[in-house]
Amino acid sequence: MPRSDRKIILTVCVAATLFVGATSLMPASVYSSWQWLAFWCVVGAGLLWGMAVSRLWRRPLLFALHLSFLLMLAGGGASALTAVSGSLHLSPGRTMDTFVSDTGETLPLPCRLTLKEFRTEYYPGMTIPRDFRSLLVSDGKSIEISMNRPADIQGYRLYQTSFDGKGGSILTVRSDFWGTLLSFCGYALFAVSGFIFLLRRFRPALWLAPIFLAAVPAAAAPAVPDSTAAALEACQVEFRGRIVPYSTVAREFTLKLTGSSSVAGLSAERFLASVILYPAEWSQERFIYVKSEPLRDALGIRSHYISPVELYEEGAYRPAALYQGGSGPLDDAVLRLDEKVVLFAEACEGRLFTPLPSDSGSLRPQASIRAEVLYNHIQPLRLYFILSLVCGIIAIALACKRIPRFLLPLSVTVALTGTAVYIWAWWVNGSMSLSGAPQIMQFLSVAIALLTLFIGRRDSAVTAIGLLMSGFTALVAYLSYKDPVMSPLMPVLASPWLTIHVSIVMTAYAMLAFTMPLAIAGLIKPAHRWLGLARRLLAPGVYLLGLGIFTGAVWAEQSWGRYWAWDPKETWALVTMLLYALPLHRSLAPASRPRLFCALMLLAFASILMTYIGVNYLPSLHAYQ
Repeated sequence: MPRSDRKIILTVCVAATLFVGATSLMPASVYSSWQWLAFWCVVGAGLLWGMAVSRLWRRPLLFALHLSFLLMLAGGGASALTAVSGSLHLSPGRTMDTFVSDTGETLPLPCRLTLKEFRTEYYPGMTIPRDFRSLLVSDGKSIEISMNRPADIQGYRLYQTSFDGKGGSILTVRSDFWGTLLSFCGYALFAVSGFIFLLRRFRPALWLAPIFLAAVPAAAAPAVPDSTAAALEACQVEFRGRIVPYSTVAREFTLKLTGSSSVAGLSAERFLASVILYPAEWSQERFIYVKSEPLRDALGIRSHYISPVELYEEGAYRPAALYQGGSGPLDDAVLRLDEKVVLFAEACEGRLFTPLPSDSGSLRPQASIRAEVLYNHIQPLRLYFILSLVCGIIAIALACKRIPRFLLPLSVTVALTGTAVYIWAWWVNGSMSLSGAPQIMQFLSVAIALLTLFIGRRDSAVTAIGLLMSGFTALVAYLSYKDPVMSPLMPVLASPWLTIHVSIVMTAYAMLAFTMPLAIAGLIKPAHRWLGLARRLLAPGVYLLGLGIFTGAVWAEQSWGRYWAWDPKETWALVTMLLYALPLHRSLAPASRPRLFCALMLLAFASILMTYIGVNYLPSLHAYQ
């Protein structure tokens, strides 16, 4: 490829990446549909130019892969020009035949709609919504709409968006046939062509795709005997929309309030039962953990723990005076403390969980309950991260001594242990939950361990790095579990797309993150084997990341009515994909110059951190993640 053509393609790629990144920091209202269309035309023209000068039509798979992006760009342009979107506010019994567009115009509906009933479904025994449902009547035909389940009516899709609190329902109305069709065809072509490309090029490696505890002060409050706690631990209860053993409730309650799995020598089961039976006595004890030093200073306490009664003065809740509506420096710490106080009050009043009778039809199998109780006692995730870190340290020692024959058994041990622990957690949870940071980090740790097993067989340094990365990731997951989220999934997350989308994206991040230590080593002392391994990880990593982004787009279309919204999370995921895809084009400078390649890998890894952590500080539809 001529040097001038390389510069054109590189300029277009860099400009597109910078532009996409900038959009995540600006309100969407800044750009009109025509400005977006101009952007898509520029990127599409650059992509066509690159395909032409590279003569990609001679390589059908690569041609199909790049054609998929052209289809996506065409879909985005079609959406900008032809999509109609707006909202519809329906009151009970009221018939509507128009809706208000996003631009404020009143547009006709293809039929007359009447709201028969709006219903909020709650988790059993709770006030937390599980789903929102609208029952409509259209020309005598009944229609039901709920979260993640839109309805199609004569070319329009209706999505459950919100409600007015007076029995009325707020729906999103959208018509985007050509934009959705072209974009989804692009997603499908990318998935198929990318899979076949990897199958042909990376046939042997295709299978890669699939303690710090705070001491709680001694307490003098009465406690139930060990025999009582032992009799309770396997009893099934309804807790936050889940059917779990009492042991799980006790563990999460104790961790949340105290930051530890035991209190004053009492197990979690004994502690919760004692609080329920002796609330007045335990309200005098200091066991509520206050992590924030400024909040401790404001409350006038010297230790890390405070008793419930110390939070009140003359009947007034003292932290309330420190809360400034979300804008104060202590507000986040006050809200965390409030959550603990509310949980303690629920336990004292007997509202924390609901015991289930032995003849209840919703009981779980006893084998599953026993497995969960054993999991709570053993805490295998803690054993796993310790094992992984120890094996990583041993691998470093063996690599320095050039004794490679024991590296494979170390990798196998860590990979099998991590997989077993994850499957165990999957079994007791009843699903492959990936809705919170602890579950995601645990999945990522197992993915790194399995990746290390396959790619580290011929390189002792890679094995040592992988085992340490897996161990530290599992450590982060374990520490995250010490502050459990004691609430069920919000309605939009109650979708099978959650597991598909998150597992694919986190597997991609595991592969791409592996290039970071290799890039650091390459900057210090360039070595062909390290850089070659990093390059081999790029293609499957970029493919999986793209697949994850596009499955997220399909999920977004099902939930929000928009397959792409330029939300900061999805925007920076796209930036990350573009950065890692750049060195896949061998004729461009970042792929041919080792140090430039390593520098780009570090920049791309910084983009992963921005995608996963940084965007949480920006206004985002993904704020629940």
